[in-house]
Amino acid sequence: MPRAAQLLRALGLASWLIQLPGCGPEPTLFAPVARLVEADPAAGHAVIERDQRPVLRAFPATRIHHQSLSPRDDRSAVLRLAVAPELREARRLVLQPFVRQGTTAGYHRPLPAQVAPVHGNGAGSWVDLPGRLPPGRVDLFVEARELPEQPPRPLETRPLEIPPRARLDFAIGILEAAWDQGPVHFEVQACDEAGSCNPIFGETVDPRSEAGGSWRERSVALESLAGARRRFRFETRYEGPAESGFSFPCWGDPTLLAPRARSSQERNLILISIDTLRADHLDVYGYPRETAPFLAKLAAEGSVFEAVVSAATTTAPSHMTIFTSLQPSVHGLRGNAGSAQLAASTPTLSESLHAQGFATGAVSEGGGIGLGRGFDRGFDTYIENPASIPHRPGTQSAVSFPRALDWIQRVGDRRFFLFLHTYEVHGPYQPPAEYESFFRDEGPELAAPAGLAPTRSPVHYDREIRYVDDELRRFVAGLEAAGQLDDTLLVVTSDHGEEFLEHGAIGHGSTPYQEVLEVPLIFRGPGVPARRRIDAPVGLVDLMPTLLELLGVPVPAGVSGRSFAELVSGAAADVSWRERPLFSEAWFAHRRTPAERLPVAQPTLAVRVGDRKLIRFREGDSFRYEYYDLASDPGEKRDLYAQQPHQAADLRELLDSYEAAAVTLRRSLVPVEAAEPLALDPDREQSLRALGYLE
Repeated sequence: MPRAAQLLRALGLASWLIQLPGCGPEPTLFAPVARLVEADPAAGHAVIERDQRPVLRAFPATRIHHQSLSPRDDRSAVLRLAVAPELREARRLVLQPFVRQGTTAGYHRPLPAQVAPVHGNGAGSWVDLPGRLPPGRVDLFVEARELPEQPPRPLETRPLEIPPRARLDFAIGILEAAWDQGPVHFEVQACDEAGSCNPIFGETVDPRSEAGGSWRERSVALESLAGARRRFRFETRYEGPAESGFSFPCWGDPTLLAPRARSSQERNLILISIDTLRADHLDVYGYPRETAPFLAKLAAEGSVFEAVVSAATTTAPSHMTIFTSLQPSVHGLRGNAGSAQLAASTPTLSESLHAQGFATGAVSEGGGIGLGRGFDRGFDTYIENPASIPHRPGTQSAVSFPRALDWIQRVGDRRFFLFLHTYEVHGPYQPPAEYESFFRDEGPELAAPAGLAPTRSPVHYDREIRYVDDELRRFVAGLEAAGQLDDTLLVVTSDHGEEFLEHGAIGHGSTPYQEVLEVPLIFRGPGVPARRRIDAPVGLVDLMPTLLELLGVPVPAGVSGRSFAELVSGAAADVSWRERPLFSEAWFAHRRTPAERLPVAQPTLAVRVGDRKLIRFREGDSFRYEYYDLASDPGEKRDLYAQQPHQAADLRELLDSYEAAAVTLRRSLVPVEAAEPLALDPDREQSLRALGYLE
């Protein structure tokens, strides 16, 4: 180190070192040279402890049975189960039963897996599942996997050139269906072109130990192989005591990485979605209660968008619009409880970033954005921390936020994208006990509307916000301690808001009023001006192209949104932003009131152009319209449609042609529909019921 640099360090001025030539290490990133799962046609995905990874060899599960048993049913009887078509060529199956006792609460828990021979052939194939089910009322479903060959064949890659200072990152784990079986030895070998192989990694995992078969992160330095061409061979060997034992060993996302110089323009991205957070209940948006002081601090360090329109009134369609920049009627996910899945031909935000070498991770809380519908596409890791049953806010973000921070610390020397989602402020509102003292002595203007149950009271909602704000503060402090804050674009938003009888309803889902559609949007990070507020209306449909442009990543063709990166970076707002229509859809078929749920003919559509807004309600074979001037009436108290139909004529034309235009656009973007709709997973069904989306 030059003498001048030594002097500055001694004087406590080490931060100046970056200005001195030859001082300090050059910033580097580890970038993927080869993602080995992408070259293997047999690769797939595996879920261990609700953490999904791409794997070299998948052991897909097929649900073959689902039924409810009453207390009078014979629990000792053998259940004869039909074999699904995709498993009829198998000789033996591993059956994994899951049971939930009672009628409404709790997730299914696994019973011990067992091996069953396949009897019969073709459409008449069956397997027998012995009884021994718990007493009482039981909901049972059974998954089946083909019994893997013993020992499984090694998995081998194509020859790869090993760069200097390269490493091989991967995870090892065992599917939970085999956790009561014996240990498995995992080994990686590097093989030269002559066929000579040398082990570079070996470890035995016993799933019966305290750590179980959970994912274990591993990294192997390859400096000794720099400049050589090697094939990697992945082998597993069951070492249990019983000849009849089996296992499902998984190699999670093995990736060859090498260092490269980091550009000063390269940013990470963290996108945080606080589900059900309406903008006007945040002090940074003018709310009289100090519900989110840390979010206000982030906003002061960055930029706030004041007029952000959600594309939908429920979780799944709104988030999929964020991920695809397509309206719900175009991407096809219209509700939380539906079985639709995103078509494979539709690109997502995570896939676009993954293709550019980002490490991609997600921590969600399940429900409407659970695995299998397309939200997990493009993610190296997709962790579900499902809402408790019955749903108890105050228990979610305290788990989800630390798990997200753990993932960042694991991939911290790579460029990364994290999606973090929490239901913390979703109803019913039950903030932790230490937050019950907040917001007690306040004026009548903040009194709860008459008729609301305590768990639906705005003050409890506000306390939930204050709690998640503290969790966000702890998360960002951890990000800073890990040295990841300065290079990271941090974006905080929500999918939709919440009603408190402003228009006669509670909750969200059926009607697109401002209390449900107007959501927060805050940017903080490199290149984002501080203390800036942007009042130009933008939509969540615009978020995907905006983020990609800010990160220097190409925007896929066919998106509906428009990038507002120029607004984020401080450019003057284009006047055309104020004249651009922003559409919203509601598909939830029941309107919640304090006394009952009322049916609502759907869809209900809304369009906003500048400060003008029109809502179209379906009534029998016709429609009813409401028209509002948001500049003079932000609470939508005065419907002007009867007096000013001519001023809303252009908006009515937009809404009346919207559905046909969406169908045409969907057909142009999705030439082949997704094959079969997914069956509603029993645990996702329970999660949606806990969140109030199912009866």
